[in-house]
Amino acid sequence: MNNENVFFNPGDAIASSHDFKEARRSAQIIKADKPTAGQIVIAQNAKSGKYAIYFADKARDDKHGEPYKITEKL
Repeated sequence: MNNENVFFNPGDAIASSHDFKEARRSAQIIKADKPTAGQIVIAQNAKSGKYAIYFADKARDDKHGEPYKITEKL
């Protein structure tokens, strides 16, 4: 597990879930459907605890996003 902190705009999420296993399944499906789309990350919102799936290149700075903790990179 990665402890890297990163900021994302919640509106940029590809998908989200309260369950990590469900989020991981969704991320694997997305990656399989678009293998050349870039790196996908599963991140947990530091405030709500909800998991979200993002393209890694959608990361923001701390003034334009909410804090997330990266839990997995695909």
